Amino acid sequence: MTAVLKINEELNGIELYFDNKPGNETLTHLKSNGFRYSGFKKCWWSKRTNESLRVANDITKSKITYIETKNQNKKVKNNDFNLWNATQWEPFEVNKEQDVKLISKEIKKHLTQRFPGFKFSVRTGGNYMYSSINIEIKKTPYEKKSAYLSAIRVYCETLLNHYRNCYSAADPCTDYAGSYNFYGNVSIDWEYIQTELTEDIKTDCEMYDLKSEEKANEEKIKKDAEFKQYLEEEERRKKEYQRKQLDESEKAEEINSSVEIKELSEENQYYVMNSKFAKLNKNNSITEYKTEVEKGDYSKEDVKITKEIHFNKANVYENFENMLMTSFEFLNETGGSFTEDKRINSYLDYDMMDEFEKRTVKWFRKGVAVYFDGELKFIVDAQGHSYARYVGLVEGCEIKKTVEQQQTLKEKDLKELITQANKIEDISTSIIAELDLLDTWKNEGWKAYKKALKKEMLLANINLSKNTIQQIDIPELKQNLYKLLMEVEGIQEQFEQAFLKMGEKYTLCYISDLGSFITQLITFDSFESTNYAQYENAVKLVFKPQNKRKLYYTHFYSDLLIFKGWHELPENVLNNVKESKSFLTISSKYHSCDKQQFDEVLNYFKKQDIEPVINTYRTN
Repeated sequence: MTAVLKINEELNGIELYFDNKPGNETLTHLKSNGFRYSGFKKCWWSKRTNESLRVANDITKSKITYIETKNQNKKVKNNDFNLWNATQWEPFEVNKEQDVKLISKEIKKHLTQRFPGFKFSVRTGGNYMYSSINIEIKKTPYEKKSAYLSAIRVYCETLLNHYRNCYSAADPCTDYAGSYNFYGNVSIDWEYIQTELTEDIKTDCEMYDLKSEEKANEEKIKKDAEFKQYLEEEERRKKEYQRKQLDESEKAEEINSSVEIKELSEENQYYVMNSKFAKLNKNNSITEYKTEVEKGDYSKEDVKITKEIHFNKANVYENFENMLMTSFEFLNETGGSFTEDKRINSYLDYDMMDEFEKRTVKWFRKGVAVYFDGELKFIVDAQGHSYARYVGLVEGCEIKKTVEQQQTLKEKDLKELITQANKIEDISTSIIAELDLLDTWKNEGWKAYKKALKKEMLLANINLSKNTIQQIDIPELKQNLYKLLMEVEGIQEQFEQAFLKMGEKYTLCYISDLGSFITQLITFDSFESTNYAQYENAVKLVFKPQNKRKLYYTHFYSDLLIFKGWHELPENVLNNVKESKSFLTISSKYHSCDKQQFDEVLNYFKKQDIEPVINTYRTN
C-alpha cells in the first residue's frame, strides 16, 4: 500500500490518496487525529496544522514541514471593496410577489455579497394578519454612531423598501393604514460588534469622507444654481404680475369711466326668468361660463333685476366680460337671494324646514343686468361682494315685469299666527324682566326661563309650532324658540308628565350598555327620579317583566322609548331575514349602538298608529 500526500493551498488542507484501502490500524490512526474521508475526491483530508502534517508524514514517509502562523487561518479581506460604491443605491428588478421567506433570503444574499466580511441578520416574522422582515446589522469595522455605519443602514432600509409592495394605499383623511406584502425595519444589533479597523479600512474610510464631501459640494452647487434660477423666475413672474396689474388697473379705470349705471326703483325692477347659472362658478370670463353651460352643468333660476349697467364701447365691454373676478364699486352690495313666501322671515326659518317643506319654497336671486348697445348680455349676482361671484346667461330667457308668488299660508291663518307670535314676544319680554334674566336667559337662566315660558303659553292657550315661530320678528327669540321646539324634554320631566299607571302594560325600547337594541315587555309598578353614577337626570324604573312574578328595577338615563301596551317588534324591522333551502338567515341591519334603530321602531309603530308615551330620543 502506497500513500501520496498533497497540500491544498486554496482550502489550507492536507489530502492523502491511497492505492488500496488502508488497514484498520492506519484508519484508526487517521480518524483519531482528525482526518475524514471525502467520497467525492476519494481521499482522506484534514486542515493543515503541524500535528496533521506530522501524521501524514509518518504514513507517507515524507518530510514536508509546515509552521502554523497566527494569521494563517484568517480570511484576507478583498482589497477591492469600496464603502462609497457599496452604499450607493442602484435600483434593480426584483419579484415583489414571491413569498416573504424567499425575499428575506434574497436580501441576505444581496447584503452579504455587497458588504463582504460584514455580518447581517435578516429575520422573518409576523402572524396570520401580516408578515415582517427585520434586518439587524450585527458586525462591521465601523463605530456604532459613525457616518459609515449610518450609510450602511440607509442602504439596508432602501433595499427593504425596494422589495415592499403596497396593495392598498393609506388614506390621509382617515385612520386607515396602507396594506403591504410585509412590514419591517432596519436596526443596529444591541450586541453590535466592531471588528478590527485595519489600515486598508482606514484608507477606505478616508476615501469615503472625500467622496462624501465631493457629493455635498456638488449638491450645494446644484442647489445654489436652482435657487438662482428660482430667484430669476420669481423676478420674471413679479414683473409679469406687475405688468398685468398695471394693464388690468388701466382697463378697470376705463371701465369705471365708461360704464353707465342705472339704479332701478321698486316699480321699475323686473324679472329675468330661467337664467342659466353654471354650477362651476367664480370664473373670470364669460367664455368659461358658456363652456360649462354647453356641458349641461347648470341650473335655471329666476332673477330680479335691481340695477343695470350699460356699455357702449366694444373694447370696454370685452374687457369687462374677461375681468369678472375684478372688484368694481358698481357691483358692491348687490345680488343675494330672497323669497316672497310668508313662512320665511329669515334664513333660519328656511333652515328649520324639513326637506318636503323646502321644496315648496320658491327662491329668487337678485342681480345686476349687463347691457351692451342696449342688448342684455348676462346677469351678475355678486352676493354682496364687489366682483361677479355668480353669472347667469340669458339666451332664450323671458323678461317679466312681475311674478306672482303662490302662498302656502292662507291670509286668515297668517293673521292668527302673527297674533300668537306677538303674544309670545310680549310673554318672553315680561318673563325676562320679572326673573331678571336679561343677560342669562339664553344660557345659565335658560331652565328657569323655559319653565316660565311654557307655563305662560299654556295659560294663554298658545301652541308653539314652527309656523308660529316663523312670524317672530326678534332674531334672538326666534333662534331660542326653535331650540325650545327641538329640545327633547329630560327623562325625569317626561316620566312626570306621562302619568304611567301601576299595573298597566308597557313596551320599552332602548339600547343596552353592551350596544344591543332591547325590546322589553313590562308591567309598570313605579318610578323614582334620582341620580345614577355620573348622571344627574336619571330615573329608577320598577316593573315586572313578562312571565316574571317578582319586581325588578333598572336605571334609565339616556335614549328610551315607552309605548302603552305590549307590542311585538317583527324580526325584519331591525334585521335582514332570508329563507333559503329550509335555512333561515338573520343578520342585523345596523351596527351596535346605532341610533337609527330608534327611527326604524318609531316609523314601524307610527304605521300602526301607535305613538310613544315617553320619547327621550327625539322630539315629536
